[in-house]
Amino acid sequence: MRKGSGEIYYHDQDGYADDPDERTEDDNERVNQARRFAKFHVYRERGYDTLEHVDNPDYIDAVRRAILALSDEGFERYFGPLRQQLRSHHENVERPVALPAGVRAPNAVVYKLDIYLGVDIEGSGLTDQARALAAEHGLEYDDGTQPKSGGAVTDADRENWETFGEELIDHADDEDLELEIAAVSGIHVGFPNARGEHEVQWADSPLDREPDARLELMPAPPGTLAEFREYLDHHLRCQIRDCFVGMGLVPPDPYKVVGFGKFIYARRYDHYDLYPQLHKRDGDHGAFIK
Repeated sequence: MRKGSGEIYYHDQDGYADDPDERTEDDNERVNQARRFAKFHVYRERGYDTLEHVDNPDYIDAVRRAILALSDEGFERYFGPLRQQLRSHHENVERPVALPAGVRAPNAVVYKLDIYLGVDIEGSGLTDQARALAAEHGLEYDDGTQPKSGGAVTDADRENWETFGEELIDHADDEDLELEIAAVSGIHVGFPNARGEHEVQWADSPLDREPDARLELMPAPPGTLAEFREYLDHHLRCQIRDCFVGMGLVPPDPYKVVGFGKFIYARRYDHYDLYPQLHKRDGDHGAFIK
């Protein structure tokens, strides 16, 4: 510290080497944990959007709760194609998305689906304002409230509806806003290519903004529609767990679960000695491994 002012201008520690090349892999990962936690702290305490939404446990949990709130019809509209894609590995059903030519082991793929949140207009008490605002923009309100998936929305529609959404939120009280699933992407397909790298065949996205969560599923049997919804809930809880563990934190109790969450964390759990094997017993709703 500087004498007189007490300003901190230099710090030192002897826990690990300052030069990353002189640290162990686990030490470097601990530094990365600190960086992730710093971004999360600034987001939580200062309100800055320092994390990608797909890596932010608050956004992932908002998506999880919005999925639980969907009607059976709405859930099937948004997630039925993904469920059928998974079924195609175990049943004689048509596969919505063909596997890329570079896929050598079909059961080693990872299916990814981007999910976008929007304002639940009726639940937020904004129906009248929304209809009036849509009319001002020359939009058909009832058409705009129908589920959309990747490729189903033109660029002009995206721009018009995004402007409508921004103006509608400006009219609303943040504390009164209820969120719902607004759109999902097409099905992205991740797979190990010939070089051993994780390659992704990206599908179309319905909105020109970052998604709020991204499902990442191995081709396990999805079960019934109700069972698949329950599995997605567990999967997103595992993702939230991954976010906290990746910051060096113990997750809150609802997210102390075991199973496959984020693909990158499954790799980290396998690679670094400091992590437990939290992804190994997929679908197990039992005790969290400390």
